[in-house]
Amino acid sequence: MTRAPRRAGILLLALAAACAPARPPAEPVPRAEPVPPDTVALRPVSPDTAPRAPVRAALPVRLALTGDINLGTITLSDGLPPDDGRGLLGAVDSLLTGELVIGNFEGALADSGAPEKCDRMAQEAERRARRQGRRWTRADREAMRCYAFATPTRLAPRLPEAGFTHLNLANNHANDMGPAGRALTERVFDSLGVRTYGPLGRITVDTVRRGDSLTVVGLIGFTTYPYAYDLLDLERTRAVVDSLRHLVDVLVVTFHGGGEGAGAGTTPDAMEYLGREPRGDLRRWARVAVEAGADAVVGHGPHVLRGVEFHRGRPIAYSLGNFLTYRGFSLAPPLHLTAVLQLELAGDGRFLRGRLVPLIQQPRRGPVPDSSGAALAFVAARTAEDFPETGAAFQPDGTFGERGPGNGDR
Repeated sequence: MTRAPRRAGILLLALAAACAPARPPAEPVPRAEPVPPDTVALRPVSPDTAPRAPVRAALPVRLALTGDINLGTITLSDGLPPDDGRGLLGAVDSLLTGELVIGNFEGALADSGAPEKCDRMAQEAERRARRQGRRWTRADREAMRCYAFATPTRLAPRLPEAGFTHLNLANNHANDMGPAGRALTERVFDSLGVRTYGPLGRITVDTVRRGDSLTVVGLIGFTTYPYAYDLLDLERTRAVVDSLRHLVDVLVVTFHGGGEGAGAGTTPDAMEYLGREPRGDLRRWARVAVEAGADAVVGHGPHVLRGVEFHRGRPIAYSLGNFLTYRGFSLAPPLHLTAVLQLELAGDGRFLRGRLVPLIQQPRRGPVPDSSGAALAFVAARTAEDFPETGAAFQPDGTFGERGPGNGDR
């Protein structure tokens, strides 16, 4: 199967109506944008392209998914790659193939300006100092550690050039430049033919068309922040996923959550925190998403790889770690280990096959293939430890499936 040209378009779905009446106010009512008139292999659903009898032969869909992406940032004096990042993905673009190629864009696009995130942090710290009777000085602000990322718009084309078709914006850095920064990020990627999803009301529903047959694919992202779908709210999660389930043949759910750092490779069976900030009971949440209708659940956020399990026959990958993080992210082992997750799902969402391709990222370089297979060994070990009964069974070449006859472990 060859990936055909893509066109950007946004279909926003009114999902809050499915939620319990006692829940918080519903998300904004979505609006559908015009769909290009030409027929392509991957395009948004509209009344003209929605499936209708007798065309119902849903065909398998190939997906490639990665973890965190940050091409560079103007918030650091040495935060930008040479030659606008050309070549950063040259060693792995052959792995980024499929009808949907999905990554987590960690940050916002911006060519100037100060991060609103840091201003908010400084204001909160100053108010706290005053309540404690302390004087807040410029030196205090300069000493304050604020991780905020603003990627110049001229670097954005590197992602569609490498093969990305969709980018998640439901993460803790999508709001670093405020709502205006999120809006600019969406507009720029839309203009490049890359669809973004994750903010409230921004869900993608695409059709994969081959001849007279098509498969309708839905994609939605969750995180723990108010501008996105909230993985801390299990009932709202269930309602949102269930509402989209009935509109598509294949439903993929991604999430950004969990603890962070080199020690966060284990997926605890409990609520996780970053400092005092709750970041989700991810095992419980992911299983709720599957039970509500997700055909695959794929995570990022801990900056380190995590294990893979199956629930009701559907794969859950708890973290794909850092993928391409040029500056501002630690790549101390094992944070330098990364991978491309390749999935093939049947036209009704059933898991057909999966492969985890091991990669390694060195500072100020993009990801490259790792012949040692260290990333695969790491994920297989975390899987065996965290999910002894439900974990995926990995083969030496990175292929995996459910445990059972013929599926041995590494």
